Amino acid sequence: MSVRVTEGSRAHQAEGPLVSSIDLERTRRAGAGDPAAQAWLVARLLPGVRQVAQAFLRRSADADDAAQLATLAILRAAPAYRGEAAIEGWARRIAVRTVLRYLRAVRRRDAPIAGDLSDAEEVPASSRGSAQEALPRHVRDYLGELPEAQREALILHHALEHTVDEIAEMTDVSPDTVRSRLRLGIAALRKRVRQDIAVGRRRSP
Repeated sequence: MSVRVTEGSRAHQAEGPLVSSIDLERTRRAGAGDPAAQAWLVARLLPGVRQVAQAFLRRSADADDAAQLATLAILRAAPAYRGEAAIEGWARRIAVRTVLRYLRAVRRRDAPIAGDLSDAEEVPASSRGSAQEALPRHVRDYLGELPEAQREALILHHALEHTVDEIAEMTDVSPDTVRSRLRLGIAALRKRVRQDIAVGRRRSP
């Protein structure tokens, strides 16, 4: 996969490293198996890793398993970390890729449950609050009806607040493809909501 260099990343390169030399060395020591460094890295990154896992997996056991796998993947990747991106951003990309792989395996095992999302992270920012409460069905039900690629793009963009370029890098597609998935996903969600409203569907308590 080719590496895209954005204006923002060029600016960071001009400004210098995004991580201190101490944190860079700690991260590399964590990758080499140093227990204290590993504990430091896990404590720093685990909240963000859990957020990613919970955004895609509703069942706590699955989210915990995915978070554990993502944490191990981060530790395995730590020796190669060069400080060219902030530690949290670098780790989040690894976590997203790992969680998406786990999610696909869960869907093969138990598709109806795997389609659900966590209550904490499932709602696009534009749909929270009173707008969400006014929907005929819970937003996770609508998202669960979308094609996998559209659903993932919506969660990454709206719930986890990644940019189009970041999602493209994480999912190995072009930014234009991500934009298309977001546009189609939003259109499909709106269509389903309008259909439910037209037939007088009511959200269950």
